[in-house]
Amino acid sequence: MRFGLIVVLAGLLLGCTPNYNWREATVADGAVKAFFPDRPLTQQRPLEYSDHEVLFSLATATVDQAVFAVAYAPLPEPLRHKPEQAREFALSVVGSLYRNLGVAEPAELPKEGVPFIIDGVSPQGSVRMQAVVWLTEHALIEGIVTADQATFPQQQAEQFLQSLEVIR
Repeated sequence: MRFGLIVVLAGLLLGCTPNYNWREATVADGAVKAFFPDRPLTQQRPLEYSDHEVLFSLATATVDQAVFAVAYAPLPEPLRHKPEQAREFALSVVGSLYRNLGVAEPAELPKEGVPFIIDGVSPQGSVRMQAVVWLTEHALIEGIVTADQATFPQQQAEQFLQSLEVIR
């Protein structure tokens, strides 16, 4: 009897194990601190912007098909000394988030550091993206959560985006 009760309680506890295993991580070459819902994996690739190569890194963690990401792009040296061109770069990146989800850019793009939501489509179907973008004198930084619109983890997305701290 006692053994059976222990087995039932153990099964209940395993059934309650959260899918979100929050952990603090410093990513983006030490520029950003975040609480990810699982161990983040980082990928890098070069991108071209206005005849400048930008090394773009993306740290992601996926839980229940929701992707939590921090994107980081150090500004090329010429853009660091031309704030207006750096701002144009940031606006083009924000605009691309809308276009990639098949949504027209709004007349006024979201302000730096203010979270925004885009409901659009991807090859997998309807998708929601909640994001926030910062432009520092050295880099462009994005916090992004994407998932199917029907199962978007709103509370966890807000928790993740609020945890982002730009260190440098």
